[in-house]
Amino acid sequence: MKLSNKAGRRLFLISGIVFLAYTLLIGYASISSGTFFVGHELVHVSMTVMSFCLAYLYPQFKENDERTKRIRERGMFFSYFFILGYMVILMSLFQYNVLDLNGYQTVSLLAMLTIVTVFSSFVILSKRY
Repeated sequence: MKLSNKAGRRLFLISGIVFLAYTLLIGYASISSGTFFVGHELVHVSMTVMSFCLAYLYPQFKENDERTKRIRERGMFFSYFFILGYMVILMSLFQYNVLDLNGYQTVSLLAMLTIVTVFSSFVILSKRY
């Protein structure tokens, strides 16, 4: 069964809205309980961004042509350098004791930055190519 162009976009849009509602609910619950920034809140935010980016990119990525492959290649290439930059910045912030995060928070922060960077670079490059 092949999904239509609108059905795929609608699916990603609905999942983005569900992730957004879930993110707001988890954020509100963690703020009101006094345990904000446990780490998983950022992953929920990144899943929301990913769903909305995929809803935007679905018509182009459905084709799976040369343009799509170029967007994916270039997006991953640019994201690699941004992720390295994030790591250098985080290492220097940890070295000088500017940040005080535990391991789970650090991995969650890096996962969020990676997901958001990759999918936002896809959106930016889809406008360019």
